[in-house]
Amino acid sequence: MAKRQLLISSVVGLLILIFPLLIVAFTSNDNEIKDIERSSNLHKFQEELWIKFKHFERKMESEVTKLKTKVELLEAKVLEQAELLKECNTCSPTSNMFDNDMPVDHVKNVRPLAKTTLQPKTCLEALTSDPSLESGMYWIDPDGQGRGDNPIYVYCNMTSGSSSILHDSENSTDVDHCFDPGCYSRQIKYNATLRQITMLAELSNECHQSIQINCFDAALEFNGIAYAWWNDRNGDERYFWSGTNNNLSAHYHSCQCGLEGSCVDKSLLCNCDSDLAMELSDNGVITDKDLLPITKLNFGRTIAPTSMSSYKIGRLECSGKVVLNGMPTSCQDLWRVGYILSGIYSIKGSSSRVETVYCDFNKLPGDEGLQTWIGYDDVKSEPVYFNVGRNTSFSTSGKAMPFEQENLNVGNAFDLSSGTFVAPCNGTYFFAFTSFADNSYDSFYFSLNLNDVQITNCYNPVRTLYYCTVLYTVNLNSGDQVQMILQRGSTNNAIFTGALLAENVF
Repeated sequence: MAKRQLLISSVVGLLILIFPLLIVAFTSNDNEIKDIERSSNLHKFQEELWIKFKHFERKMESEVTKLKTKVELLEAKVLEQAELLKECNTCSPTSNMFDNDMPVDHVKNVRPLAKTTLQPKTCLEALTSDPSLESGMYWIDPDGQGRGDNPIYVYCNMTSGSSSILHDSENSTDVDHCFDPGCYSRQIKYNATLRQITMLAELSNECHQSIQINCFDAALEFNGIAYAWWNDRNGDERYFWSGTNNNLSAHYHSCQCGLEGSCVDKSLLCNCDSDLAMELSDNGVITDKDLLPITKLNFGRTIAPTSMSSYKIGRLECSGKVVLNGMPTSCQDLWRVGYILSGIYSIKGSSSRVETVYCDFNKLPGDEGLQTWIGYDDVKSEPVYFNVGRNTSFSTSGKAMPFEQENLNVGNAFDLSSGTFVAPCNGTYFFAFTSFADNSYDSFYFSLNLNDVQITNCYNPVRTLYYCTVLYTVNLNSGDQVQMILQRGSTNNAIFTGALLAENVF
């Protein structure tokens, strides 16, 4: 019994000693399991973080490469401009090279024009005065030397004589991500004032400006809502991206593929309007010189992460010279062909009559007071008028009456022997004829004939008035013949007068 109790006591004591150790062992195993689980999760987290880091690293490397390229281009442009400034210090007017601190790309030749000549208004004018000039950067003054804005610095293509105005959006530019129509906008800065650009367009036969839009899931117009547009020189919104506003609608929308019928989606007028998740582009050339240049670009609907849009605008290029068909119709026409002295001028009026106007060439087309109307001009290439008479009897019926006395015959248009007036030019003429009958017992009848056809007459029956009078105004063409024909009776006295009132000079 004592041994059993001792054994039990020993076992109990042993258990008391072992139990804490078992508790510690079990607890330790549980912690190890948790540590393993934590280690596995941490490993996964590290792998994900590493993937993201590598993606970020690649993106940053790409951005750094782009920045390096831009820095290299800017450094090259700075050096290029420094050289240009050195070359132009002796030839440039007293103004900054660029009104908007614009860079100059691809400049090969910078030549001063002779100081003894007037500053040319266009590159074509410079080329005409000196055919030996090479293509390059030149100063021109579209609004005229010594007036208006300072001369502008443009690229002259001396092969075609065209003038190109530079701006700050010639390189491809990305559109920011946003949704609302026109939520992204960019003002286009030119190295010329709007006034000078407008005057260059006035002087040129044509002007154009190219635009390229690259898109990926970024429509210009979607479900009838315009998300993109450009602003013209007056600030008005324009929605066509090539050609001209043919239908004169303020919301006219089309691209070059729409004009050609070659868009990806034939039911749409622009490739980008298809809104497809694929790289598309719309390239066009805007040719409406009365709207150019593009002054602002606006885009929207690029909020999706995958949406991308970029654009590139060409230089404004103007070429040719305005050619007038016939006589100038305004002071603006006179300015276009080179008139610079203010004064009184004759122009073709709206009713094809010569009008007199005062042109103030201190002002420019579009300025109030450029033209002041004075009145109509009595313009004739030569004066034409006659006065002839007859004092002897004439009774040959059905014949043109000849005359004997020539009192006036300025322009030598009247022939006495045949009694025929031949119009020397197109115009409005007035004729007056008076004759007395030999007696009042016979009827008395004269007709005024144009090219052997009666156009008016005077007729007096028996025992009434014994004289006959014709007053008539008529439009004649050069070479038309007018005669007084005795139809009945006889006369012993007649006077015939005619004059050119107004010549149709147009």
